[in-house]
Amino acid sequence: MTAGLQPHVDQAVLRLRQAGTDLQGIEVKAASSGLPRSVRESVSAFANTKGGLIILGLSDGDFQPVPIDAAKLAADLASVCANEVEPAIRAEFDIAQVEDHPVVAALVDELPGGRKPCFVKSKGMESGSYIRTHDGDRRLSSYEIHILVSGRGQPIDDMAAIEGSSPADLDDGLVVSLLNRMRSRRGPAMASQSDTGILRMLGVVVGDEHKPSITLAGLISLGRYPQQFLPQLNATFVAYPTVTGRPLQDGTRFLDNEPIDGPIPTMVAAAQAAVRRNITRRAVVAGAGRLDVWEYPDEAVREIVANALMHRDYHPSSHGSQVRVELYPDRLEVVNPGGLHGQISSEHLFTRPVTSSRNSRLAKLLEDIEVPSTNRTVCENRGSGLLAVAASLQDAGLDLPVIQDRISSFTVTLHSDARPGQHPGNPCTGQTPPESASQPPRDHIRALLASGPRPIRELARELGMTRGGVLRWLQKMEEQGEVEATEAARRSPLNRWRLRGP
Repeated sequence: MTAGLQPHVDQAVLRLRQAGTDLQGIEVKAASSGLPRSVRESVSAFANTKGGLIILGLSDGDFQPVPIDAAKLAADLASVCANEVEPAIRAEFDIAQVEDHPVVAALVDELPGGRKPCFVKSKGMESGSYIRTHDGDRRLSSYEIHILVSGRGQPIDDMAAIEGSSPADLDDGLVVSLLNRMRSRRGPAMASQSDTGILRMLGVVVGDEHKPSITLAGLISLGRYPQQFLPQLNATFVAYPTVTGRPLQDGTRFLDNEPIDGPIPTMVAAAQAAVRRNITRRAVVAGAGRLDVWEYPDEAVREIVANALMHRDYHPSSHGSQVRVELYPDRLEVVNPGGLHGQISSEHLFTRPVTSSRNSRLAKLLEDIEVPSTNRTVCENRGSGLLAVAASLQDAGLDLPVIQDRISSFTVTLHSDARPGQHPGNPCTGQTPPESASQPPRDHIRALLASGPRPIRELARELGMTRGGVLRWLQKMEEQGEVEATEAARRSPLNRWRLRGP
């Protein structure tokens, strides 16, 4: 044995004693009577999550050393990793020291996406697969196991024929635009085909020629109203008045709330419009021009929503879950069913072109289907869309998105506050361009209210913003004690906003 894990153990013990509990990446077991059976679950959980450190020989609660047979425990733990979980885990083992007492340490790495889930053999995959939570191990649900197993190959859920559908359920405008694009850009093989022939080649139409059906990919991307057959395969937009999502004291639960139906191109455009009408905009002077900069760049919103709809899980067990676009006073969250697919790591999503599509047929279609009235397709399907997101956020002085991959769901969060010292047009240097001059809406609102209470419609007109955008700023200022409403019902036509007195 080497002392290679001693620094990990020293740091872990310090953190454990400060926290007073096990941590997400550290599992401690006394093991004074031998190797606990639950250690198998911890090995599975760490391998299925982000990896972690197992320490044997410390008591629960105060994390003090206890007497152990270190050599035997190390051998037994190595046997568990090699023989009692599937796939076998090649952990790094060590007998380290805590206050001159031996402890056994094992550093378990996360498995690549294509090899998960790791499960306890004696329990089987369905009952023996675990994931790490804040301070313990939780058994994976059947749906989470499905997501991980599907990552080993190429799912074909988007190729399922939708019962009762027919070519009459397709949107004529979207179909004509797609056919024209395919004939002009895909060479002689497409140019010589009939309309139906092209749709069959693209995997939109399947089945007997006398009774053809539409695939899920074809319906969700080209259908007139896909929700006729798949009611919950849509998106929802909600603008919350508080950062926690709790209602206001007057009972107001939402500032805006919209179910978004239709094919994916329509849903992308509608979600983008819903976000825009509820966010703020500031003026930035650069050189001889004046730019209107949105709180969240259009490019970033469009790409993130399109990715959520394109890469969500379309397995029948997820058909009751929508893509959720949720706007809070301090952030925008986009959530879709199903985590990352395949070998992609979330840490590389916004730094290099990577792609691994769960829905390969749908992704191929969407690279040639245009978003209405934009003359641009839903996606490029080249792994470059998220790089464009990163560039647009940097240009706006915003941080890169925060990613949460929870196996059964995937969340992208944009935070609205610009990084200190960073401004549009110069995101990397941290220096303020001498030509830049912008005044936050908060300062404009205070200046307007200095002369007395104002209705929200006047504030919106003076600021050149939407009423929803102004209301979100007023809510932020109200929470911080800067302004207050004159009426308990903030949506009352009699309501005015005023500066709050000292």
